[in-house]
Amino acid sequence: MSKKIKRHLHEGEEIHYIEQPSWFKYHKQLKWSFLLLPLIDAALKKYSTHLVITNSRVLLRHGIIGDHSKGVSYNNMTTVKVNQSAFGAMFNYGHLHVHTQTGGHADLNFHFIKNPITVKKHIEKRMRS
Repeated sequence: MSKKIKRHLHEGEEIHYIEQPSWFKYHKQLKWSFLLLPLIDAALKKYSTHLVITNSRVLLRHGIIGDHSKGVSYNNMTTVKVNQSAFGAMFNYGHLHVHTQTGGHADLNFHFIKNPITVKKHIEKRMRS
């Protein structure tokens, strides 16, 4: 597990599931992959972006050198939505939106996530506990 993820955990917080974005998120960069720099940039962004489900909250974390994160506890969540196109269903990716009680900037959006329905089930299971 990444040290960058561990830095965001509270005392006693345990990780239950981690997911990363699909390569489809970087399709614009990958079309230029014959140039090495866009390919390296896409790979670094992909492997430094995580959706982390813990026993107390959902955490969105990204950053190669810098560190950007946003977390929402389960008691502040109202619904979890998955938007998945036909193409997304064929290649198992979609968009996940976690609605919160306050809405707006407090909501979590994760685009082009792998296994979106599995992630939704993990979050909903923790919301009910």
